[in-house]
Amino acid sequence: MLIKDRAIPIDSVVVVIGANGFIGLETCEKLLQAGYKVRGTVRDVDRHFVWMHDLFDEKWPGKFELVPVANFEEEGAFDEAFKEAAGVIYVSTPVIFHPDPAKVVDRSVKSTLNSLEAAAKAGVKRYVLSSSSKAVETTRYDNKSRRLTAGMYNWSSLLNTSCRPRNDSFEWLLNVYSAGRALAELSFWSWIGENNPPFVANCVVPDGNFGRGLNGATSTNQMLKAALAGEWDSVPMSLADVQDTARLLVAATAKSSLSNERIFAYYKHFSWNDLREMIRATRPEIVKGDNQPLQGNYLSSAQEVIDRAEEILKDIGQSGFTHESSILQDFLETCF
Repeated sequence: MLIKDRAIPIDSVVVVIGANGFIGLETCEKLLQAGYKVRGTVRDVDRHFVWMHDLFDEKWPGKFELVPVANFEEEGAFDEAFKEAAGVIYVSTPVIFHPDPAKVVDRSVKSTLNSLEAAAKAGVKRYVLSSSSKAVETTRYDNKSRRLTAGMYNWSSLLNTSCRPRNDSFEWLLNVYSAGRALAELSFWSWIGENNPPFVANCVVPDGNFGRGLNGATSTNQMLKAALAGEWDSVPMSLADVQDTARLLVAATAKSSLSNERIFAYYKHFSWNDLREMIRATRPEIVKGDNQPLQGNYLSSAQEVIDRAEEILKDIGQSGFTHESSILQDFLETCF
C-alpha cells in the first residue's frame, strides 16, 4: 500500500479488534504491508495463536501479536490491548441475531462506546470504526429509486424495531440487527462530537464482502456458497472485494488527509441471481436449483460515495475497486 501522507509513522502499533474475522485478517495483512505493527484482539488467544502467527510471522517476523479481549462490554476490557497503540480499527462488532432488541442494540452500542473511551484514555492518534451497510438501509427490490449518501441511516429499521410487535421472523431479526448497527454508528459519531477526543476518527461502511478467504470459506463467502446451492436464507447485498475494504480501513487509519469521513466500501449491486449466473458461466456444476424469485428491482444508487472511495483507493496505489470477475475468481479458489 502506498501511504503518502502518514498520520502515524511506520512501525507504530495498530490494534485490530476482531483480528481473526474475514475482514479482520485482511486488515491485519494490509497494515503489515503498509509498515505497521499489528496487535490483534481475539476472544480466545489459545484457539487462534498458532494458525494466525503461521499466517503472518514468516513475512513479518516480530510485527504481529495477539491479545485477548473476551467481553467487549466489560469495563476496562480494551485497556491492555490499547496500551502504547497509535491506532485502533474496530472491525468486529458482535453479530447477534435475536428477537429482543435489548439483547442486540444495547450490546452493539455499549461495545462501541467502551472501545472509544478506552482509546481516548490510551491516547491513540487514530480510530476507525467498521460499520455496516445495514446501518444505511435494508436492501429492497421494490422498484423505488433512492440515492444513498454519506449522511443516510437506516431509520426504517429503527422505527420498525421500536414500534412493531416482536416476532421470530427473519425480517424481524434483520430489522433488529440493522437497528443495532445503525444505533452503534450513530452513537459513535455522537460520542466523537460530544467528547472531542485526542484522536482523529473515521468510519468505513462495508456492504457484501467477497473474495479470497485467508482462513477459508467464512462469513459472506459462506453466504454466497449457500446461495449457489439454492439456499435463500440470506440477505442480498452489493459486491465488494474484502481486500478493498481492508485497504480502505487502513487508509482511514494511516492517511492524515482523511478525517471525520464516512467511507463506503461499496462497488456494484448484484442480486444472488446475478452472481449465480456469472459463476454458472464458468462453473455450472456448483450452481444448484432455480434462481431466487424476486418481486421487483433494486434501484438505489450509491455512485457518489462509490466515487469517493475509488479516489481513496487510487491515492493508495490501486486502480480503483476490484472487478467482479477477480472477486469471484478469488471466491471460487477459496471455497471450491
